[in-house]
Amino acid sequence: MTFLATMGPPGQHPTEFKDFGLRTIYSPFWANLLHTDIFLAFTPDLLHQLHKGVFKDHLVKWCNTDYPGLWHFKKGISAVKQWTGTEHKQMQHVFIGLLAGAVPRLWLELYFSYFAQLRTHTSDTLEYLENALAVFHANKDILHELEVREHLNIPKLHQLSHYVQSILLYGTTDGFNTELPERLHIDFAKEAYRASNKWDYEEQMALWLQHQEAMFLRNSYLEWLLGFRDGRLAI
Repeated sequence: MTFLATMGPPGQHPTEFKDFGLRTIYSPFWANLLHTDIFLAFTPDLLHQLHKGVFKDHLVKWCNTDYPGLWHFKKGISAVKQWTGTEHKQMQHVFIGLLAGAVPRLWLELYFSYFAQLRTHTSDTLEYLENALAVFHANKDILHELEVREHLNIPKLHQLSHYVQSILLYGTTDGFNTELPERLHIDFAKEAYRASNKWDYEEQMALWLQHQEAMFLRNSYLEWLLGFRDGRLAI
């Protein structure tokens, strides 16, 4: 607190922030809102918190396995340039078997991942979810002993401790998973960009998307019209 109190005028980014891993935070819009707990807005995200965050960005690096002959990734996992939710899940199928016989209790992080993906929960499954994370934390010192990681002060790993609360408040995690809308990046961004001449592409992308929508609506109308004429009224 002493450091924060002497960090200088508001709006500036002291050089010490980098050493402490801090970022400048300006006056947030929710600071003076009554009955507001902004942290409840951080809902579970299976893709970025579990699959890409804890698993790919951390667990894979910690284990550093070398099994290039596995059928899921015949060229090894290091050759995968673009990871999607599908690749993450396939690799987790392999990792849970490898870790179970290699690193004590570390595989429970994947066990947690599987329970977190359930689309229906009971008090028992939520208890299993909490227990899996608790046992993982009870055995995480193995990473320090093996000099794999100096600390586990990782925001995405900490977020897992709030999963049960979020599920009780808002429902199962599939309602907040960004894996499905992430697919729209291909349709609405990548394909639209490829259709442009790569110069001043924003306007071209918007126009291309407008044309795609117009063609979709036209095709839908023609299909309805043909079905109506054939006596097959489509509803």
